[in-house]
Amino acid sequence: MEERELTLGDIFLMFKRRSKLFWLVLVLTVFVTGIYLFLATPQYEASAKVKVPTQKGMSLGLSIESLLGGLSSFLEGGGSLEDEVQIILSRRNIIAVIDDLDLVHKLLDEKDIKKAMENGLTENDLKLSLYSYMVKKLITVESVKNSNILEVKFTWQDPKLAAEVVNKIVENYVKISESIAKTQFRAKKEFLEEQIPKVEQELKEAENRLKVFKEQNKIYSVEVQYQTLIEHYASLLQKMEESQIAMEAAQKQAEFFSNELKDLDIEIEQLRDSITFDPIISQLKNRLINIQIELAGLMERYTESNPAVVQKKAEFEETQKQLKVELERLLTSQVKKTGYTIYGEALSSLIKAESEKILYQTQYEAFKKLYGDLEKELSKLPELEQKLIELERDYKVKETIYTTLLQAKYESLISEAAITANVNVIDWAVPPLSPSKPNKKLTLAIGGVLGIFLGILAVFFAEFSDRRIKSESEAEYLLGLEKIIARVPLTQSEQVIEKALGIPAVKSGKVTFITSLEDGAGVSTIAKHMANLASKKERVLLFTEENVEGSFDKRDVFELLKDPEILENLKHSYDRIIIDAPSLKRTPEFLPVAEKSDTVYIVIRLEHTYSEDLKMLHSLKKIDGFILNGLTKRNSAYVEEK
Repeated sequence: MEERELTLGDIFLMFKRRSKLFWLVLVLTVFVTGIYLFLATPQYEASAKVKVPTQKGMSLGLSIESLLGGLSSFLEGGGSLEDEVQIILSRRNIIAVIDDLDLVHKLLDEKDIKKAMENGLTENDLKLSLYSYMVKKLITVESVKNSNILEVKFTWQDPKLAAEVVNKIVENYVKISESIAKTQFRAKKEFLEEQIPKVEQELKEAENRLKVFKEQNKIYSVEVQYQTLIEHYASLLQKMEESQIAMEAAQKQAEFFSNELKDLDIEIEQLRDSITFDPIISQLKNRLINIQIELAGLMERYTESNPAVVQKKAEFEETQKQLKVELERLLTSQVKKTGYTIYGEALSSLIKAESEKILYQTQYEAFKKLYGDLEKELSKLPELEQKLIELERDYKVKETIYTTLLQAKYESLISEAAITANVNVIDWAVPPLSPSKPNKKLTLAIGGVLGIFLGILAVFFAEFSDRRIKSESEAEYLLGLEKIIARVPLTQSEQVIEKALGIPAVKSGKVTFITSLEDGAGVSTIAKHMANLASKKERVLLFTEENVEGSFDKRDVFELLKDPEILENLKHSYDRIIIDAPSLKRTPEFLPVAEKSDTVYIVIRLEHTYSEDLKMLHSLKKIDGFILNGLTKRNSAYVEEK
């Protein structure tokens, strides 16, 4: 048999039958919610807001001044918001907060601490455990939408302590950010401190050589025709040395970010080898060298607005972009995947630094080749002039480079002294006046909604786990609407019952057999009222095992089993014989009696008879109708309870 689809009426009756269960679950859920709100410890949430720096790009200028300036702006820039979140939640930051505020003894129960110590845990173990708990349960760091502002929150039962913890987290974060910025800035400072003494010594030596040469040869000034040549010669050598210094500075940057990646378990040596021996990168490097040589030759003859110069510069920029893309592809493919978001920033910075280094390397190679060509031209001059030009060139180059580096050093000292984390605290945390958890109104509302949901769930579960025939519509579906000849309400009124039994009383034959599938279906009541109804006009005999009184004769129903012929003998003495038979489940021996009867009625009591018991109906050869008993407002949409 196919499953019957529920109608709106079925659902309505279902809730009428199970209304007590529904309200019980609802009230119990709300009551438990109330108990929780009464017993729950209030939690206070303190919060502070900080504005964090944004990411800045690294300059790719082709001079030592632009490189040093670009390095400075890059190091003073910030990372992504996610990087800053990771710094705030870092073990370095939170453990420092735990130490500064003695949170082990303020957040943990002393009994738990003592027990942990007895089990062999140390103070550091407790700090690490508390760190994990705080990061997972107590601390929240969220970005304010469409801004570079982070909101740091801490939840605890003591509002004053909650505010202290948030402020200490923010305070330590500012210090850590400043420390990171200064650590990165140190790469520039160390580079300058390493280069300046070396260039200063070279400048002194160049000056001494020039002075000695002039005194020995009685030459104190350069002839006008050689002045332009010396300046051009010095310019090339200066560019060579500047490119070399810039290349070394880029190398320092690459080493700095390589160490960061190394800390994340990245195979740095493999990365460097992949760059050195990659054929595509080697090809792009050679192309950059040739372009810069051609560009230098064009610049000697034409202005920057000349179409040939513009085209060559565009070609240089396009090749530079290709180099950066290839480096990114190569390095990314070689790096192990990690779960750190900061890994992406370190790799991106390494790619920029490697790109810088290669650009300055190609620039150096290009100027070196041009310088070699110029030396061939100078070799044609007399030896004395060659020597003078060479010494003048060296002195001018060293002087220019020394001045540039010295200026950068003083700028670096000033910048380092003034450098900060570039983090601005917008709002410090204050002790909250009211608890954030539990929200009593919201929790009660959720408890009410949950109670309704659980009540509905309980009703459906109870309904579908109950295999009894529960409603009038279900009985009509299982038995057949045309087979139901009477519907008897659950009432004490004899008039109502006898009125409901009018049709089966009229349709029944001389011998009416009334039974049910199980005990308790109300067969005796039905049989008694049908006998009373018929006895008003006819002489009636009721076979029953119950002690009933009425205007009819009564005999024990089990006489029918002792003397099978008694039924035939009594037909001549009574107008109507009604048999109140025991249930089929208890006494199937009455089946032959049912076969000898003129009419067979089966009583089905709603909310009592099980649907699987209907299988026993196959044992009856004939069924003249079903009498639905026990109709109420809960299981019937039509019957009013009297």
